[in-house]
Amino acid sequence: MLRISEDYAHIRLQDLWHPLRFFKQMAGKPPVQFGTEGFRKELVDDYAPARHYTAFVFTGFWLSYPLAVAALWGWELLGFVRYGGKWSKNDMRMGYVGIRHGRQVRRYGPAILPQLIRRDLVE
Repeated sequence: MLRISEDYAHIRLQDLWHPLRFFKQMAGKPPVQFGTEGFRKELVDDYAPARHYTAFVFTGFWLSYPLAVAALWGWELLGFVRYGGKWSKNDMRMGYVGIRHGRQVRRYGPAILPQLIRRDLVE
């Protein structure tokens, strides 16, 4: 989980002690990107849906469901302020999918993730 989160969402826990760097990385382009092709349209709102999805798989894996949902809402509220009042229903949908998948990976192991992705993310 730590490896895919770093590669696809740029979540580097070692930078948690440098909050500005940590949040800037998470909001930027991760090392590995996929673009938008193949994702369900109602889950995409920018150039990097895999980044947002993976960030919330990570969140759902490590946090309880209520804390993960609070993190999703907090992140989106920060984005609302940062982007001048733009609220993304698609990001919220993608975040909830990611959280559910993270909870499933925690319960059943990483082998379930490809099946979840095919079922819920693929166009």
